[in-house]
Amino acid sequence: MNYNTMPAIDASLSDEDYIITRAKEAQKYNIHSAKAWMLTAKTLFPSNFKIQFEAYVMEKQSGNVQEAAECFSSLMLSRQNMPDLLPEISAIANALKSTDINFLSQMFDNISPDIQLTILKTSVENSDDTMEHCRLLVLLLKKFPQLGVDSLVKTMINSEKFFYDNRYTRLLVVETLPLLSSLESPRLLQRLLVKAIDFYNSYVYDETEHDITDPWQRLYGVLDLLGRQLGWDPFLINYNNSLNKETYFQKLVTLRNCEDCRQLLYCGVTLFLRSLYEQRTLKGNHILIEALSDPELPPSKRRKGDVEVTGVSAHQFQAAANCWELLHSDDIISREFTKLVNQLQVKPWSEGFIDELTLYRGQYDEMSLPPTSTALSACIVRVSINYSQKKYSACIENILAALPQLPPIEGVLESDLIVGGKHRHLHFLPMTKVAIVHYFCTLLIRILLSTGNNSDLTIGHILVLIQLGWPQEEGIFLQILDIIRQKGVFHYHLFSAYIVHIDILEELSYIWNENSNNIALDILPNSQQHLGQRRIGTRGADKGVKEDFKQAMKAQVARSNESILNLMIQFITSERPYLLQI
Repeated sequence: MNYNTMPAIDASLSDEDYIITRAKEAQKYNIHSAKAWMLTAKTLFPSNFKIQFEAYVMEKQSGNVQEAAECFSSLMLSRQNMPDLLPEISAIANALKSTDINFLSQMFDNISPDIQLTILKTSVENSDDTMEHCRLLVLLLKKFPQLGVDSLVKTMINSEKFFYDNRYTRLLVVETLPLLSSLESPRLLQRLLVKAIDFYNSYVYDETEHDITDPWQRLYGVLDLLGRQLGWDPFLINYNNSLNKETYFQKLVTLRNCEDCRQLLYCGVTLFLRSLYEQRTLKGNHILIEALSDPELPPSKRRKGDVEVTGVSAHQFQAAANCWELLHSDDIISREFTKLVNQLQVKPWSEGFIDELTLYRGQYDEMSLPPTSTALSACIVRVSINYSQKKYSACIENILAALPQLPPIEGVLESDLIVGGKHRHLHFLPMTKVAIVHYFCTLLIRILLSTGNNSDLTIGHILVLIQLGWPQEEGIFLQILDIIRQKGVFHYHLFSAYIVHIDILEELSYIWNENSNNIALDILPNSQQHLGQRRIGTRGADKGVKEDFKQAMKAQVARSNESILNLMIQFITSERPYLLQI
């Protein structure tokens, strides 16, 4: 194609339009020719808006960042025909909102700061929608933080939409507050802090949003802003993820008698909500129950105070419980706490924590099982409370009611059901079959021991029950062996049905084989002989009986791989009449 051959141009066009048309036509074939036309136009008509704008469009279409920036700067400086520039100004503002690098954002970076400021201010001034106005203000303040954000904050927090449109809250809390270096009004800062607490507390429970990194640390950033202005303890407002919660809590306790309760209130509520969230996240399908302590075992180093809590999420629960108690330690702080939490959209303590706290306090009569609790978890909690109140019949009835409802997940044994010491002990029990039945067996053993009954039937039942948690109850087993040695006789007709644990079988065989003892073990299956007639284990006794005993024990050993869990469930269910008589 011959580049010198140009289409005919309308002769009625003005000189400006003629040159613009020539430049546009040339742009299709020869960019250098087009630029020459535009340079001619700008020289002849230096103040003509249309020519200046077309020059900008040409550089933009050619992808020339620096040249486009210069052209647009000239347009902004001329202040002519600003309404015609607004669409382009809006496009630049939208480009700056994006995290992706694009032509307009690169062009903006090549414009001098004073003109950048004019562009952003113009976009703010010409935005009709309140939300868009606020977004553009945030953009402006991110680029020019020295302007101060007081007006933006006031605009947002006083907007009617702010109270029902969560986008405003998010824009204020996540985008705007980090730009604040100070704010004239501490009262306004407190309103903002409550908004931030509400937003981040709601956000962490929102399963659909995951784009904000470390929301709790961001909340402490807002707390730091208020605290610095009010002269608060830097330790309390500069909380970090590695800080020890107990150390932090002890620092909070020192504020209990301060005349100004705001530092205790806001720092305490933030720690409480964070601890509670972490507890709920870790807790999963666990329930808090009364567990056991044993003065013969070495005391735990973890215990703080009169109550020890063990199991998953125990540390976080204890932190949340301590905060709750502190925030209700006097009428003033309690009243302020109530006012603050009434403004929160999400109240996580309403789902389970208050009931856990009531159990933690030992206020059994005030326990009300939450509507969300399953029939099984309700039974287990009742078992726990009944046992603590020494209402053993009710405890056993609830154990029997729970057994048909056991979950399908088998799980593993809990190592922390019994801790050393005399203090009260609570534990987060997983809702798995092994853990639940192990807990029931542990309680039934203690109930049987509490009777003081050393009958063969009672100690035989204890022997059955200690198998699931073995060797947890080994000390009790050794006591039973001593009783058998002292009595010289042990008759238990359920032995062959339920006792299969290899360690217990070996110990009983050893007793029977001791040459220095004269022990009668009437534990053969279907044995009808009266103990007075045949004392199995007596030195020189019927060799046939001895052989029968050996074969019976071999048969039991052969069953040692059977499911002890299923045996325990079968045993407790079958021995219902005996257990309910206790």
